[in-house]
Amino acid sequence: MARQYESELHCIYVIETGWSEGDITRELVIRELEEESGTLLKGFERELQRMGVRSTLHLKRGHPGEVILSVADEIDADLVVIGSVGKSQISRMLSGSVSTFVVTHSPVATLVIKP
Repeated sequence: MARQYESELHCIYVIETGWSEGDITRELVIRELEEESGTLLKGFERELQRMGVRSTLHLKRGHPGEVILSVADEIDADLVVIGSVGKSQISRMLSGSVSTFVVTHSPVATLVIKP
């Protein structure tokens, strides 16, 4: 879609950190996740460049839904595209669904892609 409409694609990878506050061991895990995520994002960036898509990659910490909406607001996004991983109903009740949160709270059009 980004190539078709000559748009810039913003890819956001959010590491959920609420569970790690105040614990040095958990903070080390978060830092390791950031390193691995950075490598993953660089691979995405290379692939997007190969496809001729202009992109900006964001590696953030926080509540995934809130961070996605915050970045969308910062960049004045026209569309938010998010994946749905197909959690079970019990899992959604316990941990919530990022895609549901984003769809519910997004002031712009939101497209949910199911696997």
